[in-house]
Amino acid sequence: MTQPTYAPDLVEEAVLLAEPTAPAASAQAFRRERDRIYEIVDDDAREASFRSLHLRWFARLGLHRVIDQVAHQRVDVADRVNVSRVVRALTRQDEGADLVDEATLDAASPTPTLVLRLCPSTLLRPDALCTLLHNELTHVADMLDPAFGYERRLPASEDGPSADNILRDRYRVLWDTTIDGRLTRVGLAGPTERTARWREFASAFAMLGEGCESAFEEWFNRTDPTHAGLVAFALTPPQLANAGKPGRCPLCRFPVASLDARDGGVSPATEAVIRAAHPAWRIELGLCSQCLDLYEARQPSCA
Repeated sequence: MTQPTYAPDLVEEAVLLAEPTAPAASAQAFRRERDRIYEIVDDDAREASFRSLHLRWFARLGLHRVIDQVAHQRVDVADRVNVSRVVRALTRQDEGADLVDEATLDAASPTPTLVLRLCPSTLLRPDALCTLLHNELTHVADMLDPAFGYERRLPASEDGPSADNILRDRYRVLWDTTIDGRLTRVGLAGPTERTARWREFASAFAMLGEGCESAFEEWFNRTDPTHAGLVAFALTPPQLANAGKPGRCPLCRFPVASLDARDGGVSPATEAVIRAAHPAWRIELGLCSQCLDLYEARQPSCA
């Protein structure tokens, strides 16, 4: 993989965020250079000068260092991508890594382009950045591994967008669980990541009841996950398939060990939101805990 290229807006904001913590002499030198550029009359020349200035100080302040170090360590990715671009993420939720598009996975293009999306402030937090990069690059390594069998699109449900969203969430949690487990075993993740992942897993697979923790341990310790295996478990966890007669939530149609009618436990406002989306639903039919959480979250805004 060649040296990453950095988006100018990411570089500029990162440098401006780093300036207050730079040594006084360096900060003053940067400001003097920057102030002189404002005197350039031609718009294009002035913009080019700003970009050049920020890129030089980006390197001088070492804001690229963690990315270079991690990229050097991750030969499982670096040897299989052609170039990488680092662009600005608008929010922390938008941060991540991906291959440019699905076509880059074709055999005709064996060395796709890697795109990293990062917030400028994350570049100023080396430990958090290192953790994020290893997590995201493990996703990319799986995507590039034929044995993993990655497919960008998950199976579409016949039961509507709610079921699709639940599948995507379960798949994401499972995949992240296997990644944190692998990173923990090589010393690149710690107890904080494990605890956070367990909370997500327990929420996404609450229907497993007492078997939830053992299922989490199994996925956390798995060394050879596959895309097909993740999808299969997310669709119908074996603990439910083997339980005899698992039910299905009347709203999202996903298998659950039991349907919780929560008689008297659903507020009238939440019930109204559910009935608006599913007119045939009645409270005695029950619903899964994830759907209840979903519609309770919608209730305040609708109220």
